[in-house]
Parts: sequence; structure tokens; C-alpha cells
Amino acid sequence: MRRRKKIFKPKRRYKIRRRNENAVKIIAGAAAVAALIFVGYSVAGPIGKYLSSRSDRTETDPWIPSETDPQIASDTVSETDTSGDTLISHTVSEAVTAMTTSPVQPDEPVYTEIIPEKPAVRDGGAAYLIDPEYMSDREALEGALDELAASGCNAVIFPVKTQGGTFRYATEIDFVDTVIDGGDPVASELSASEIVRAAESRGLRPVALLSVLYDNNRYGDYRDGSYRSTDGDTWLDTSPDKGGKPWLSPFDETAQEYLCDIVEELGAAGFGEIICDDFIFPEFRSSDIELLGEDVSPYGDRHTALTSLAVMLTEAGNKSGAEVTLRISANSVIKGYSELFYPDELSGCRIMIDYSENNISRTMIAGNDEIILDDMEIYDKVTAVYAEVTERCADMPAYPMLDRDSMSADAFDSAVRALTAMGYEKYYVY
Repeated sequence: MRRRKKIFKPKRRYKIRRRNENAVKIIAGAAAVAALIFVGYSVAGPIGKYLSSRSDRTETDPWIPSETDPQIASDTVSETDTSGDTLISHTVSEAVTAMTTSPVQPDEPVYTEIIPEKPAVRDGGAAYLIDPEYMSDREALEGALDELAASGCNAVIFPVKTQGGTFRYATEIDFVDTVIDGGDPVASELSASEIVRAAESRGLRPVALLSVLYDNNRYGDYRDGSYRSTDGDTWLDTSPDKGGKPWLSPFDETAQEYLCDIVEELGAAGFGEIICDDFIFPEFRSSDIELLGEDVSPYGDRHTALTSLAVMLTEAGNKSGAEVTLRISANSVIKGYSELFYPDELSGCRIMIDYSENNISRTMIAGNDEIILDDMEIYDKVTAVYAEVTERCADMPAYPMLDRDSMSADAFDSAVRALTAMGYEKYYVY
């Protein structure tokens, strides 16, 4: 019998079991991957927020707030997700809180005050006399000074005390408070220093003009500083019923002290130049000389009282930083009748030579020669007069002063040219 050929038959159960095992592994692997993805997404959000909150921090050094950082507040703010779980806790500074709750204030504007540069005070050149009425108040003074500054002059002569004893500035001299029967001798609301500053602010050099002995105020109950009779009575220049007035006496120590105080006050206020005028005596009658004594006689040595006072005022000016100049008329020098012009007795003094066409002599003695001034042009006349006066001054400094109203405009210009040609760097005009 023929044997049957074996036929190979696969074990189907075995194959099915292996296939089933592979399927289980695949399903398990997929489930594991899905689980990882789910867990990753769940954790990635908080981790990302945490990492972003750390911004660029490093692990090398801890962060320490500097002195300029805002103070850290103790309040804590928490951020939560929608589920209510707290994710991050961090502190918030008080400065940041204030910025979120208050409007930002702009910086305060910074203003820089621009002070105009003070002009330099002009040296040399012309000095012009100002009308004392312009010194009564600031507005009037500044208006007059503006005009003078625009005119081209370099200095202003302020008549600080005029003939009669009126002050054109608010003096603080105690002696002035004792004036009786004469009203208020102060006719200005401006102090001497205010007048000086007003001039210098315009580049003008301030010069004071002081009337010395022509003072008719009644000072104190006993009229201190006045001439006294041998019996102690106060002398008046005429009878009381005719308006008789007292005069300051150069012999009186109170008057000397008073005048020195004025010079020192002016120097301390900033007047670098003070012209002292009116070194004069009243016109004494013979009866007056009998009452007052021979000291006042024009035939004696009364001029020494004037020269002594002039030296005192010069020293007072030196003490306060001011140059005192004694005003003397050119005619009184060339004719020899000045009671002040004694160069040997005026040690350390300066002279202001006042030239006026109204009182200049027709002739002049220069050495052994007589010069006819009337025949000269103004240029030559001014040159001749100041040359002779300078010669008589010896070592005493002398400065020219011109009476502008006594000559025409052309004559005045010629006089100025003559002074310039002689080497005078500054001159004074009234």
C-alpha cells in the first residue's frame, strides 16, 4: 500500500498567540506614550511660567538690592491659574505700587537766573555835574543817569551837600538829627550807596561834591559848630529879624568832626572821589570881628584854620578809601587872593582848579612877565592859565574843572582840546 506523503500544517494556535502578544505590546507602548504626552503637557505650563518668571537670573551670585533700588515691601502677591492652584509667589516694591496707583508727576522746571554783566566803570574822560533835584528819588535819578551815560561822559559829579547845608542823600550822621528851626535838611530818599550803585551800574564813575563851610543849619540847642562870640552867644550873619543865619566855623572842633564824618560816610558808601568846596569865611563886619575876636580877622592868620581843616578832610578820605580834592578857582590862584591856596600847608592834598570865563582875570603874572589873557584865543588862554597854576602847585596834584556855561560850545571844545594836549587824562565840568 502506497504510503501517503506528509503534508506540513502550520500550528495556527501558535501563530495566533504570537500575533496577539505583539498587539498587546503595541497597545501598551502607545498607552505609555500617550500617558507621557499627557503628563508632559500638564507639567510644561507651570514649568514654563516658572522659568519665564526667573528671566535671566543666574545661579552664580544671589541678588542683593542696592541702596538706589526701591525699598522692598513685605506684601506678597500670588498668581493663580484658572483652577485656583497657586503657581508663583513674589514680592512687589512700594515704589512700583505707587506708580500703578498714582499719576506720574513731571519734573519741576529748573530756572536759571541770568544776571546781566555789570559794565566796567569808565576811567578818565569827562565828569559832568548833575542837577541836585534829580537826586531826590530813584526814578528821577535813573532817568538823568541814562541820559548822561548816553551822552558819552565817563563820570558824574553828585552835589551831595549843597550851599546852605542841604543834604542830597539820606545821610545817617547823628549830628544832622539835631537841626532845629530849619526843617529837615535831608532832601532825598536815596542813601549814598544807592546813588553810587546807580551810577556804576551804567559804567559811570561817581564823584561827590561837598559844600564844606557854607552851612547855615542850626545844629542843636547851642547851635554847635557855629561861630561864637567871646561871651558864648551864637553869631548870625545878620540880625534875626532879617533872617540872620549861623555858619559853620573851621575853628570849632565839633564842626571839624562833623565834616570828617561826612567824608568818611561818603567814602564808605563807595565814592572814590570827593571834591570839597566852599572853604570860605562869611563877610565879617568890623563889629563882628569885635564880637568874635581877632582870629576871624582877614588881616591875621585865619587861613591856617582852612588849611588845617583841608588836611583833616584829606586824611578822613584816605581813611575811608576816597581821594579828597580841594576846589579852588583858577583866578584866585593866579591873582593870589585865595585863603586856601597855601601849598606848603597842604601836605598830601590835591587841588581842583576851577576855570570860568566869567571871573578870569584880564592879565596874569607868570614869573617876571605880565601876560595879557584878553588878547588870547580860548585854547591859548586855558593853556597859559593851567601851566601857571601847575607851576605854583609844585608837587601837589592838580586837576582841571571847566565852567561850561561861561563859554560857547566851540570855546568849550577848544578848552577841552587844550587840556588834552597838556596831558590831562580827566577833567570836570559844571
